[in-house]
Amino acid sequence: MKKSFYLLVISACFSGNLFLSGCQQNAKVKEKSPAGTPAATDKPQVNLPASDSVTLQTQASVPAATQNQQKLGYINSADLLKVMPETKKAEASLQAYVNGLEKQFGGLQSSYQKQVTDFQAQEKTMVDAVKQTKIKAIQDLEQQLQQSQASGQQKVAAKREELFKPILDKAEKAVKDVGKENGYDYIFDASTGSFIYAKDSHNIMPLVKAKLNIK
Repeated sequence: MKKSFYLLVISACFSGNLFLSGCQQNAKVKEKSPAGTPAATDKPQVNLPASDSVTLQTQASVPAATQNQQKLGYINSADLLKVMPETKKAEASLQAYVNGLEKQFGGLQSSYQKQVTDFQAQEKTMVDAVKQTKIKAIQDLEQQLQQSQASGQQKVAAKREELFKPILDKAEKAVKDVGKENGYDYIFDASTGSFIYAKDSHNIMPLVKAKLNIK
């Protein structure tokens, strides 16, 4: 019976000004600025999910009538991940990666803020043609910031999966090995209420396929 760990939220130690959570790019421009002028941005922040738990693929419930004939076990997957040394290393690596993206994004944001400030200071002396050119340049840079934020979010998600998948696979294999070696019928995850291991002999798929005349 194929089962696998699924990572929902894995990082618990991240806080502060991190990249990609809510780039607020619309700080108020002075009222004297033209209506089409973009607003300066605030420093972006990211709040990585704060949780240590994993969710495991839920299987069908064990029939109550047969539980007393079976050997059952349980484990708290959240506690397991906390004590695995690989988890802290992965969290530190992800934090460093996020910091690097923040630095890159900060350069773009500083340029954007400077252009907005310069525009506000020089607006009264600008002819309309120059004014429209400046506004267009600011709007283009704002769009670049938004694209950079979206790209950064995707990069962080991919990096998180890259770092934590081997840890989840290792934990899953350990649970399965313990289940097989110790003769367990089912092993439940106390943190999710689902079970993460079941003997292959309990898989009724062949019986159901036969019932439906499916080969």
